[in-house]
Amino acid sequence: MTVRFGTFDAETWWRPDDLAELPSVGFGDPSVDAMDELLLGFCAPGDLLITRYPMHPDLLAGHAVRHLAVDNPGPGPVERYFGPELVRDEPVAPYAVLPDTSRLVGGSLPPSEVVALVNSKTWSNELVIELGLPGAGRVVHSADELVEAVTALDFRALVKDPYGVSGRALLEISTPGILRAIERVLRRQDRRVELLVQEKLPKLHDFSGHLLLDQDGTAEFLGLQQMTNKGFRHLGSHRPPAALVDEGWYADSLAGVTDALTKAGYWGPVGVDAMLLTDGSIVPVLEINARQSLGLLTLHLDRRTDLTAHLWQVELNVAPGKGIADVLTAFDGLLSTGDGPGVQVLNGSTLAAPGGRVYLAIFCRPDDLGQWQRRLVTAVDSAGLTPRGMTTDAA
Repeated sequence: MTVRFGTFDAETWWRPDDLAELPSVGFGDPSVDAMDELLLGFCAPGDLLITRYPMHPDLLAGHAVRHLAVDNPGPGPVERYFGPELVRDEPVAPYAVLPDTSRLVGGSLPPSEVVALVNSKTWSNELVIELGLPGAGRVVHSADELVEAVTALDFRALVKDPYGVSGRALLEISTPGILRAIERVLRRQDRRVELLVQEKLPKLHDFSGHLLLDQDGTAEFLGLQQMTNKGFRHLGSHRPPAALVDEGWYADSLAGVTDALTKAGYWGPVGVDAMLLTDGSIVPVLEINARQSLGLLTLHLDRRTDLTAHLWQVELNVAPGKGIADVLTAFDGLLSTGDGPGVQVLNGSTLAAPGGRVYLAIFCRPDDLGQWQRRLVTAVDSAGLTPRGMTTDAA
């Protein structure tokens, strides 16, 4: 049995308090606290899943797992709200190792300060430079350095918080006006500046490589995921076509990454974000996620089925009184756990008015993804749960 739990806004708890912040771009999502329901997708029969909130029983139906919801959780990581007696004698698989995780579990996981270090975009950028890989950026430590770096790129620049995630704390600076606005925000804060400035490259596809790193440095390459993004925000992932990237070559190209992670003292799940450019070249390391990830979840779901598992999120406007039960009812006759074409609803127990985000696993042949997405949008729309901002292409 494995005990599974975790806090999906892990970067918040790794981020030093004295760092200056970029202007908010509106990607905050209160439903992140309930995304630990997605860890059900990693569970094997007999595992114990601990979540912040109670789960709707229909989401747990058909899964031979034990489930425990934390009572009356307050702010902060869920690991603060249950005791070591639940994890003392069993293997644990947290979403990420936070300081609270280390206090709860002890020495069976890498130290939280090591995990925080290797998840920093500053650390991964230094590694890219050390390995001589393409796509390196420049770390800046003041508003003046930011202005210099962006101007040198002729305003083809992305600026990233070292602990930003999934479109949050990542801004494109394409005009002097945007740069001046960010500069003003930084100067007002009187805090330490640490930002990564990268050239905005001509991207064709985003993808990620996933591996499991043992404490002795042995790495098992688990596979690739092609990501679907809307701007800089992750919307889903799926197994890429074989022609996208040579998987064997890419696995070999990560040897320097795994060596550096081991030397730093990290072991556990690793996701490496990468990019295929329009000229056919590859940026193999954009950033390193030394934790579990949604791409890794999709890989696990994909192994359940002879079809292809596609992770996809649906944003819904929800009327008062409606919730996840209405989503499940809308998908009546379309549900599957991978034994045939269909959809599995992965989370959403806290879904309520005025709306929120629900993650789905769609099991189908690759060429049928667009058809299934349109079918699901029609189903929730007919049930009075209005989809918003939908992206339904499989590319």
